[in-house]
Amino acid sequence: MVDNVVLLGGGGCCCCLFVVFVVLMLALGFKKVESSQWALQYDWWSESVKKDPLTQAGLHFVGIGNYLVTFPSTSKYCYFRNFDNSFQPDDDDVFMPPLSVRTSDGLKVTLELEFVYRLQMAKLYDLYMLVGDTGYRNTLVHVAAAAISAHATNFSAQAFYGDRGDVQGAFQAALAQELDRVLYITVVSFQLQPAHFPPKYAAAIVETQEMKQDIQVAEQENKTKVIQKQTELFSARQLAHQIIIKAEGEAQQTLVRNQADVAQFKYRQQVLAEGYSKALNFFSSSGQEKDACDVNFWCFRMEHPPSYVCIYIYTYGYGSIPINTFLAG
Repeated sequence: MVDNVVLLGGGGCCCCLFVVFVVLMLALGFKKVESSQWALQYDWWSESVKKDPLTQAGLHFVGIGNYLVTFPSTSKYCYFRNFDNSFQPDDDDVFMPPLSVRTSDGLKVTLELEFVYRLQMAKLYDLYMLVGDTGYRNTLVHVAAAAISAHATNFSAQAFYGDRGDVQGAFQAALAQELDRVLYITVVSFQLQPAHFPPKYAAAIVETQEMKQDIQVAEQENKTKVIQKQTELFSARQLAHQIIIKAEGEAQQTLVRNQADVAQFKYRQQVLAEGYSKALNFFSSSGQEKDACDVNFWCFRMEHPPSYVCIYIYTYGYGSIPINTFLAG
């Protein structure tokens, strides 16, 4: 009976060990995919990678002995910059020193830049077969540096200084095309920092910038003077216009006054002529000789009709002075 008990105890222990082993193997067959990761399943038994990526976060059963090859699913940075020790890039970011390139006119220029990239989920298998699970970062650096250096020769040093926006756009387009073709990587954004020139060229740029500022100041002063002169010219024209209007008004007033004086003079002469005519007719009808007498004539203007009172004084020799009065209207 003791032997049976020992056998039963040994069998129970073996069963427990087997269960533990199976549970442990099953547990080791589960692998976790983080929310910021994509993964390819590597089959240890066949030493191959499955083409379809795992994109859902959580636990996935991949089998005993198999494991996951993970890739970042979020956007990452690639820096070609000079940073102090306080800057700490993420694990999946790429941090490299600035690039030294040549411009179209042969000047050596140091460039600082950065770009945001993202892996293409549908091309993870192709990327892994090309460079492995981590080799894409080194390849990314070489491809990016080569693309930037090659396209830098299309621009002059002046373009890097004065037309940095155009240079940045050309670099981004060339880099996006090259990384998509070679590494199946998408360039999300690109930022080109101000270029670093040799000391003599940098000093010439500073001098040129100062001259440009002087020119801008002179142009602004010229615009101010032009505005002042235009204001003075406008004021002078306004004054001349006022003088012309005043002169025309005075001339019109003089013309009206002269016309009134002429009309009044003509009217007075007409009245005088009519009075002389009546006086002559009067003397003729009375039988007196015209040559032996003098006729004195006065006219007085009245405010109401008749307009004039004309008085005729007839003098004959040293005798009496007959007076006749005519009203002229």
